[in-house]
Amino acid sequence: MTELHKQYCKSIGRWRCAAIALFLVALALVVALIAVSMMKDRRFERQAADDCGESFGKPDIDTSEAEEPGLYDDLTVKELKAIQDYLYSLKTQLNLKKPDKAAVNVSYIYVSDLYPPLKSEALAYLSGSGPKPERKARIVIFRGDAVPPVSEEYIVGPLPNPNSCELLTVPGRVNPVPYAFRPEGYVEYRAFYTNLFPEVDKKIGYILKESYGATFTDCGVRCLIFYPSPVGSAISKSRVRKMWLTTMHFVEYYDLNPVDLLMLANINSQDPVNFYIEKLVYADKEYSSLDDLATQYRAGSIPKSKIPFPENVKELKSSLHRRGNPVPKKPQRPPRMYEPDGKRYSVHHRHVEYMQWAFDFRMSTLSGPQIYDIRFNNERIAYEVGLQEIAVFYASNNSATRSADFIDSGGLIGTHSQSLVPGADCPETSTFFNYSYLGESSEEPVVLQRAFCLFELNQGIPLRRHLSYSQVEGGFYSGMEDNVSILRSIMTIFNYDYVMDFIFHQSGAMEVRVLSTGYIFASFYTPKEDPYGFQLKQNTIGSIHHHLFLFKADLDIHGLNNRYETLDISPDVSPNSQTTDDPNSKYYQIKYERSLKRVEMDAAYKFNFETPKYHVFHNNDNPTKFGAIKAYRIHLDGMTKVLIPEDKGNEPVVSWARNQMTVTKFKDDERDASSVYGLFDSMEPTVNFTSFYADNDTIVDQDLVAWITMGVHHIPHTEDMPITPTPGAHLSFALLPYNYFEECPSSQSRDSIRVEYKDSHHPEKGARVVRYGNAEKPRCIPNTPDYDAMVERNPSCAIESSYVHHDQEEHVSANGNDDHH
Repeated sequence: MTELHKQYCKSIGRWRCAAIALFLVALALVVALIAVSMMKDRRFERQAADDCGESFGKPDIDTSEAEEPGLYDDLTVKELKAIQDYLYSLKTQLNLKKPDKAAVNVSYIYVSDLYPPLKSEALAYLSGSGPKPERKARIVIFRGDAVPPVSEEYIVGPLPNPNSCELLTVPGRVNPVPYAFRPEGYVEYRAFYTNLFPEVDKKIGYILKESYGATFTDCGVRCLIFYPSPVGSAISKSRVRKMWLTTMHFVEYYDLNPVDLLMLANINSQDPVNFYIEKLVYADKEYSSLDDLATQYRAGSIPKSKIPFPENVKELKSSLHRRGNPVPKKPQRPPRMYEPDGKRYSVHHRHVEYMQWAFDFRMSTLSGPQIYDIRFNNERIAYEVGLQEIAVFYASNNSATRSADFIDSGGLIGTHSQSLVPGADCPETSTFFNYSYLGESSEEPVVLQRAFCLFELNQGIPLRRHLSYSQVEGGFYSGMEDNVSILRSIMTIFNYDYVMDFIFHQSGAMEVRVLSTGYIFASFYTPKEDPYGFQLKQNTIGSIHHHLFLFKADLDIHGLNNRYETLDISPDVSPNSQTTDDPNSKYYQIKYERSLKRVEMDAAYKFNFETPKYHVFHNNDNPTKFGAIKAYRIHLDGMTKVLIPEDKGNEPVVSWARNQMTVTKFKDDERDASSVYGLFDSMEPTVNFTSFYADNDTIVDQDLVAWITMGVHHIPHTEDMPITPTPGAHLSFALLPYNYFEECPSSQSRDSIRVEYKDSHHPEKGARVVRYGNAEKPRCIPNTPDYDAMVERNPSCAIESSYVHHDQEEHVSANGNDDHH
């Protein structure tokens, strides 16, 4: 006790001093107790956090280095390097140049893809009755030095030590393909940018500076950029390779900042020096050449344009910086996901098991995500379900946007999924997967980080539920959340982003969903564009367009001998026996009739509101014990109609969209309903889908494939800026069990919750909650992705962009105010 304390005690009395001392000791004990309690809580929380599943930061699952890849695993880095070495050794046959020497007038590897085994070989292996099929690769090679130049596809194998390189042969399909029809690529863009645009700037650069405050080359931070629109051969009526180039200010995001300059580039020559501008449109007036525009501009006899280069990028409506009053007013984090008992799915290579589901997946470089050998309770439901093609057809008054009929496999759909961001693109709990392939611009195999994510999701809605209010009924509740497993990839193809989900429900249903987001493809506004869209901002219109998606669903319901039937719903009229006053009274209701589709032409389905129906696939030799069809049903929820007449313009390359669903007999030669050549080959499509069903094969008790088309017409509006939100852009189809199980398989799930009276005769005794073994009150700290660490580990994976201004990053301080620096 200090001297001061002693003097104070004398002044107030010993008993008061003792009371104060005891109070201070008690206070210290309370503080210590709180500290110990908090430490215990923190220890518990740290332990609980470990129970939430693997923390973010664990290396992603990377099968690119797998020593023994699975049947459907993407090509590994080892396999890809072996393919390179082997193909480069074939100097007499191919004479390939390596990427650093690749050019439009030489031969080089354009891209690689896995060539999946024949279905018969795969099924024999999976059933244990045959050997594991050899792994093979599909290689697209550009032969720019051939006479004539062509694009060729080869099958290379067996892997990992290839010794065979043979042309892909498919009856009815040409290979080689004319060089003018080859898909787009980096080598070509580099060639015409480095050869064509210096000439553009040389001849009309002063016009570009006066009109737009920028040029294409040697432009510093004030540049123009172009958006290419390939001209299909059915439009040009020739095999001459051409592209319309829409000009834009190169700011974030350039697509929403067009200027009134369009150029038609003729890029047909094998020598890039001979590329030239065939015609151009400036200030809504057409010119026959760059020299023609320059001459008339100098003469002062034409309308001139003045569209200043944007000064403050952050204030542009095309920018994705946060702006406006913050919502919510104070920083509050959104709801988050966690896994209180760890992950409930398992993964080996590309094989996934979740609850009663099992499947394999891969990324096709050419056509995107695919899943294989899809089983429920170890019974195969489908052999293959996957994306085949994405197409977008635009409309406009101007020639560039009018000819913008994009076939996205021509830009290699699978190569556009990468860098999925946890907490935004996918839940923080996701497992991520890389993907590897050979590309034209890289000496080494390309490994795309986070091309897929896999996660379990509580969808926030009941899968099933019932509440029995009345005590007479028993007074109970039973329900369960729709917890699903989702395999996701997101393809960013130029301006648009497409979210592709394969969703597995515990009811035995599988769903395929597509969501569209990203930037619209804008063009320069003039009053002539009014029938094709709305003006969204100064000088900018969003043109009407049609998104189309094609999926393949190879169903195997209790084996390969399947039938396709529709259950046709129609009106039913019968005498009304419940009245005697009017003998002519009728009772109206509905009924169904089974309609077996016997040949392929009968199975080309066009939607009609007047004829509602179910689409069911079943094995006639395996009915239910009551004699009903034991089937899976395809439910279509994203149907669309192409309004372009058949065989007009570029329509032949999307002939698969003439029907909302087409069912054909499985053939090894009908793997792909579209091709990477569709951007240019519309006059003579490399793959003519109509031939798949024109032969009108019988489809009763056969191995059947459903080709499913989904789509949506989009008339852009101001809320599509800066980018299109996903609500209202959901398209899906589902594979639904239909008499397949004796009851809903989710009845087995521990996710169910039941509430019932302890004694139904005495409700006053209270109720019990049945959780079927699951913990009652899980405590857990959700894992948090370390974005900074992720970027530091691999900056190129965090952002793939050539336009990043670090001085324009936005930060929100602790008090909620925006802090710019």
